[in-house]
Amino acid sequence: MQEEKQQQSVRQWWLSLTAGIVYIGIGIWVLMNPAKSFLALTNLFIIGFAIIGALGVFYAVSNRKILEHWGWALMAGLIDLAIALVLLTTPEISMFVLPLYVGFVLMFRSIIGIGFSTYLAHYKVRNWGIVLALSVLGVVFSLMMIWNPVFGAFTLTLYTAIALLSVGFSQIGMAYELRRYEDLFGGENREEV
Repeated sequence: MQEEKQQQSVRQWWLSLTAGIVYIGIGIWVLMNPAKSFLALTNLFIIGFAIIGALGVFYAVSNRKILEHWGWALMAGLIDLAIALVLLTTPEISMFVLPLYVGFVLMFRSIIGIGFSTYLAHYKVRNWGIVLALSVLGVVFSLMMIWNPVFGAFTLTLYTAIALLSVGFSQIGMAYELRRYEDLFGGENREEV
């Protein structure tokens, strides 16, 4: 019964992949446009966090009967949506406040990635250490953003981009392992979505 639940829970592996691609896309954009105003970054973060939050909520709700700890995924999605709402309702947000928001959200997502990597390790999933390493890297860079948010625009942009890229690659790593798990164990008995 437990194995059947695990097989069903990986059906939406693509949600983690999509979230990872969004994080990486935002990170690359940040690296390529360091001279842009931070207000433009705020709009991009609002869109990114809204998409990621909506995907997280959808994943949690659609798997609530399958996943034992679906509440964590729901909370992560709701926090991303709340951050998007806060950023949307306060467009005058300063360069000092935005890095704190982004730093805390990325730190939270990275901590979830660390927890997920231990879940992968428990089930002896190959490459769980990569997810752990990238998630730890995300925590380190997000803590650097929180510790001193009054860096110059380039330094702040660089840390933001590295934290986003770390979280993005971690999400893609989770999607890859979930997809691999689905192919190995769930392919022949998979229910149509």
